[in-house]
Amino acid sequence: MKLLRSLNYGTLCKLSTSAQSLKKSSRLLKKQPKNKISLTPKFLDNVREWPKIFEAEIEAQFEKLDEMIRNKVGWRVIEERGLCVGNLIVTSKYYDSYCGEVITLSGDAILRTRWLKAGTPVLLNKLNEDGHLQKVSDGHVVDCTAGIVKVCAYDDKNVDFSTLNYILTPSTNSGALKFLQSVIKNPSSLSSDSVHLVNLAYRSIPMPSIHDRKIGNLPETLNPSQVAAVSAAMNTQRNLLCIQGPPGTGKTRVIAEIVHQLMKKKKKVLVCAPTHVAVRNAMDATTGRMIEEMPEEKAEQQLCLLANTKDEFQNHKSASKLEEIKKQLSTMSTSDPLYKKMSYEYYLIRNSIFRSIFYPKLAVFSTLGTSSIQKLPEYHWNADVMIVDEAAQCTEPATWVPVLTTPSCKKLILVGDQKQLPAVVLSDKAMKGNFKLSLMEKLAEEFSSNNINILLNEQYRMNKKIMNWSNEVFYENQLTAHSTVSDITLRDICPNLPEDHVLNNPIMMINMENVKDRSHEEFESHSFTNTDELNLVTEYVNRLVVDLGINPKAIAVISPYYAQIEKLRRSIPFRVDVNTVDAFQGHERQVVIFCLVRDNDEGQIGFLNETRRLNVAVTRARRQFVLIGNGRMMKGNKHLLKLYKHLQSEKVIFGPSILETFNDLEEAALPRSDKF
Repeated sequence: MKLLRSLNYGTLCKLSTSAQSLKKSSRLLKKQPKNKISLTPKFLDNVREWPKIFEAEIEAQFEKLDEMIRNKVGWRVIEERGLCVGNLIVTSKYYDSYCGEVITLSGDAILRTRWLKAGTPVLLNKLNEDGHLQKVSDGHVVDCTAGIVKVCAYDDKNVDFSTLNYILTPSTNSGALKFLQSVIKNPSSLSSDSVHLVNLAYRSIPMPSIHDRKIGNLPETLNPSQVAAVSAAMNTQRNLLCIQGPPGTGKTRVIAEIVHQLMKKKKKVLVCAPTHVAVRNAMDATTGRMIEEMPEEKAEQQLCLLANTKDEFQNHKSASKLEEIKKQLSTMSTSDPLYKKMSYEYYLIRNSIFRSIFYPKLAVFSTLGTSSIQKLPEYHWNADVMIVDEAAQCTEPATWVPVLTTPSCKKLILVGDQKQLPAVVLSDKAMKGNFKLSLMEKLAEEFSSNNINILLNEQYRMNKKIMNWSNEVFYENQLTAHSTVSDITLRDICPNLPEDHVLNNPIMMINMENVKDRSHEEFESHSFTNTDELNLVTEYVNRLVVDLGINPKAIAVISPYYAQIEKLRRSIPFRVDVNTVDAFQGHERQVVIFCLVRDNDEGQIGFLNETRRLNVAVTRARRQFVLIGNGRMMKGNKHLLKLYKHLQSEKVIFGPSILETFNDLEEAALPRSDKF
């Protein structure tokens, strides 16, 4: 009974919180008549359509997983592809003062899962009697340690201890779906500042052509294009800005400088990204920039990860009082006259704790999909500027949702690269509606004649020969390689490799086209594999490590297909990073080996029809990029054909016999620590 009362109380608290928030929003709107600016009809039409597409995407995700379960694809295979975490059991349910209703789940797969991070939106599901997935509740991850995952469930009434196979799936769309549905019901609830940004983007009001004045006192290490980007971001006349950062051009460094400069002016900045890795990178870079001018402790007091304030909450001086009230409420009947009064007191104390936590923060970092962003105005933390990193990977509505829930946001800065991977969409409805078109790409095209786009044009990652194809095909030859990287090769880190040796080429292809009796692609586990390419990749990695002494951690193997990835992970005897192209965006290695996989008579190349995927693959490499596959498969796609012709012109297309040239090298010692 106590547990039920506690849960009832938690639900009441959430309702009380929502009611209070709505009352405050109403009072705020009454004080600001300027908020009656109307949204452009075109945007409202999209807002009505987007929830239908979100629902189609959620359904497509379910269908894909459902089909794999029905076809008896192993749980481990499904989990390795990041589609879900299965075979979970509920071990406890309780109300937590920090985050609300919490469900604790355990299962062996949790230890193997990399995407379960605090703040990640999830769907809790179970298998019904027919063996189909059935949604139980939306929620987000609170914590994930030692084979236990704690989930804040938004609707826990259907969660029970008897179900032995709960399944967690990532859910980037459910929070945005609910918010957009609320906008449809009451568009006037939005603030004038956020509506102004929408209307600018939709040409309901003219987009001014603005010229920036170079700001002073910037670090001398910034190049001219980076200075231009920071100067544009600091221009108070700009409301919308797109900063395109091709691979290796230092966009995270630019974000850190922009946040730092805004914080110096006491502006509050909300920094979002679609992935935890990008969020953490942006925060670490900002912290690093700040401690150049102030003590680290002071810097850390001014910024935080939105999903990582639990310690501050629990250590707050009012936390013990909150727990006392919680214990009292758990013993009371909801009909007790004091119950409502104490619940409201609990709500006020809880909110005051959060307000005191966020009061000194000038920058908050968060994943884009978390609904916690919508709570920030309730805690009296109102962002002046919002920055979205990896913005080209986000759907348009996913980008607008946090903007519209931040009533004081006067400036939106989108940072990313529309020439790299777009948002992943699954449903036919999303495909037909061009749902993967990001707001960043849309604005860059719509306002190409206005100067809202800044290109970072100097890269610090790769040898210029690795850059050249990408630069020509995607960036109109506007990029240059910084002098510190333009001529870097394997020779720099492999003393026994002669400078003129064929293996010192920065970019090359091992062509399988003329190999007799070669293996072709095979379809398995809803994906593709290619045995001969797998063997060749494995041998090349082995020779790099054993013969050249390259640290395995400096090598990456990437491929478009999960089935090939899974086999490569089992085949390669060293700890190299083996992953899909999509998962490796944002990373880099000294050597990158790309396995094409596809080899068929019809010339079908599948995922590589999205040629931006190959742009990502090539530009992960610093000193060497090796493409392994059948050259004939590249001739049916204009961008792949350009890459093939580029390799031909450089005279760097070889057969598998190139591996014999490793025999000409002096022996290289392999550090024992790098072996299994």
